[in-house]
Amino acid sequence: MNLVQKTIHSVSWTLGGRQIQQLATLVITAILAKLLDPEDFGLMGMVTVLSGMAMILADTGFSAAVIQRDNLTQTHYSTLFWINLAIGIAVSVLFYLSAPWIAAFYQRPELIPISQVLALTFTLSALSSIPQALLRRVMRFKRLTIIDTAVHLVTGVTVVAMAIKGYGIWALVAQPLLQQGLKLVLMWWYCPWRPSLTVSIPALKDVFRFSANILGLQYLQYFMNNLDYLLVGRFLGAEALGYYTLAYKLMFVPIRNICQEIVKVLFPALSRLQDDPAALLRGLAKALRSTCYIVFPMLMGMFMVADVFIESIFGERWYPTIAVLQVLCLVGLVQSVITVLSVGFRAVGSPERELRIHLARLLVMTLALLTAIPFGLTPFTWTLFGVTALFLTVYLGSVARLLGGRVAPLLSAMWPALVISLLMTLCLWGVRALLGQWAIGSVNALVVLILSGVALYGAGIAILWLYYRRMDQSFI
Repeated sequence: MNLVQKTIHSVSWTLGGRQIQQLATLVITAILAKLLDPEDFGLMGMVTVLSGMAMILADTGFSAAVIQRDNLTQTHYSTLFWINLAIGIAVSVLFYLSAPWIAAFYQRPELIPISQVLALTFTLSALSSIPQALLRRVMRFKRLTIIDTAVHLVTGVTVVAMAIKGYGIWALVAQPLLQQGLKLVLMWWYCPWRPSLTVSIPALKDVFRFSANILGLQYLQYFMNNLDYLLVGRFLGAEALGYYTLAYKLMFVPIRNICQEIVKVLFPALSRLQDDPAALLRGLAKALRSTCYIVFPMLMGMFMVADVFIESIFGERWYPTIAVLQVLCLVGLVQSVITVLSVGFRAVGSPERELRIHLARLLVMTLALLTAIPFGLTPFTWTLFGVTALFLTVYLGSVARLLGGRVAPLLSAMWPALVISLLMTLCLWGVRALLGQWAIGSVNALVVLILSGVALYGAGIAILWLYYRRMDQSFI
């Protein structure tokens, strides 16, 4: 297969697998929400924010270098593996020792044993990161999707069983440990590469600058994506963070995961075009259009059914989640575009440009969110949307300049899905008005709204496809 065929094949597999995983996540989250308290989700969210930062350090940016660089050898791979493992072990030890400080920061002593147990995940992750990067490098996304889906399903069933047995928050704690452990076994089973007993300083120097920029970039991205968690947990408490966590899991995490799966395929594919900026810009615009076709209707649809969905699936005690979920849907619209655009910087080997944008965005976001948090959870989330929307304009202009083109191709890639999704939303508003006149129950109303949304968006896509065909233009 050529590069285009490989990319299409890989995207098909990754998105198909992701849909299965997200459906499983919805079911598992609904069951856990019935069995556990909002505070359990909040406590786990408190630790997850900090463990996620430590997880980035355990990867050290070497995985991206393995994927992007063309001239790496067995010596490079082995060197990166052993250094990565040493860092992963060090991070595990430091996180274990930091457990009392984590508990003191949130003023929750019960976080000490939770943090200590989760420290093991960093070593497990370090053991699997280079084999996983090598599979991505050669675009074995079918194999990776099978591994991720199997891990997701087995872990989900196990965690639900633990919750039913009464393990409480420890069912949530077990989830990342099981995921990393199973992934480790399967990655080494399917990846034929094995490390040599070699550590080369020259080999490390070859990738250090690129990896250091990627590491800094990943940290800034993580801070921007999780600063809200940190502030809500610290200033509004575990219960508020529990509501925020559920809203985040229901929409923002699945949507971001879809974009990340596309990015995983795009990064190695577009990196092969780094010497042809015009072709790279065209490829990026097509990827953006495809992403918008998938993400926009899901987000706009969830915005319209959020209240009925929460009432039907999770019950009255989760009502405070509704407003937050609706605003996060809007945040997801903007963030999905930014996530795809970010590939342009990395594909041409210039992550330092994105790093500067992230620094500015993090500063503005920190000041804005600290100002908003005294006003409560919903105003806080609206502020997050405003900052994210502001910086979308910066990303669009920067990527266009980097690739020597104009912003117009990127904007035109978004408008078809946006227009159809808005029309679907307006029609669903009318459907809701009609349903309000009939006492059919929240579950039945949810089913009607979902089916109506699917039918309306499907009809819009069909009309658009016929238009492009008539005009002899590409739908993608």
